[in-house]
Amino acid sequence: MNSKLYIVILLLFISMLALLIADSFYHNYTDEPEDSDVIIVLGGGDQGRMDKAAELYQAGYADTVIMTPIGDRFSGEELKSIGRHYGIDESDIIVEEESDSTYTNAEESIKIMEEEGFDSALVVTNDYHTKRSRLAFDRVNDSDKTFIFINAMNLSGERWYERENSGTIWLNEFVKTWGYRFGLYNWFG
Repeated sequence: MNSKLYIVILLLFISMLALLIADSFYHNYTDEPEDSDVIIVLGGGDQGRMDKAAELYQAGYADTVIMTPIGDRFSGEELKSIGRHYGIDESDIIVEEESDSTYTNAEESIKIMEEEGFDSALVVTNDYHTKRSRLAFDRVNDSDKTFIFINAMNLSGERWYERENSGTIWLNEFVKTWGYRFGLYNWFG
């Protein structure tokens, strides 16, 4: 190959890499909330997710809240207690206790939706986690459920890039999102 072809290939590679990296910094995929059958609060992050879910619940967007765990960090009763603390009636809380990753959060939440006859959900997670959450729910959903993704700031009201650990957040989500895009859910949480 001649040097001009090498330069063209190199420029194409650099351009693609730049686009991939630029895309990885954009995590603000939030939808406008709509009336739904249920609110799903994904485990992880800080309680900013719970605060946002309670805000949506109290505004009447849904009458039921599914709370998902992050590993064994909180028991079902502790999750219900957190929900009550934020003003959600205990009778309106469903605790999903089986999942251990974003992908299994999607699987288990959809199972609950099917059992309860729910067709639509507001999925609440942190701004940095929305892209990967959307990937997981899109992969698991058999197209008969509607998911609306709502970003939650942390309890201090900061976006992911305003936080002290923004570099770590970016790197973790970059790796995990690409892992999810390649179907490697078991290795990337």
